[in-house]
Amino acid sequence: MKLIAVDPPTRSFSRWLTDEEIGRVIAHKRSWRLAPDGSVQAGKFRKTRMAASLERLGADAVARGWASRPRVEPSDSSGPTHMMWGIIDARTDAELAEELTAQQHG
Repeated sequence: MKLIAVDPPTRSFSRWLTDEEIGRVIAHKRSWRLAPDGSVQAGKFRKTRMAASLERLGADAVARGWASRPRVEPSDSSGPTHMMWGIIDARTDAELAEELTAQQHG
């Protein structure tokens, strides 16, 4: 299976990022890749499925507090998105996969 590199979003963190863009930021920073089915994979040899899609990864990150946005989106879609890199970077891919799997089944 060939995995495709994930590019970062073109919009800045000073804007309200969508769930897909948040997933894209996390996947790019962690060097995760996209599988042909759209799922997010970690690892080059021993591939671990991290999320069903970039959008699902972003939604789970917001739900777990790894990223935060204003509670109500302003009408012009502006508003900062903050990434909690300390939380994400302090965990291994295996730990993140376990937490994300628990989120999907919980």
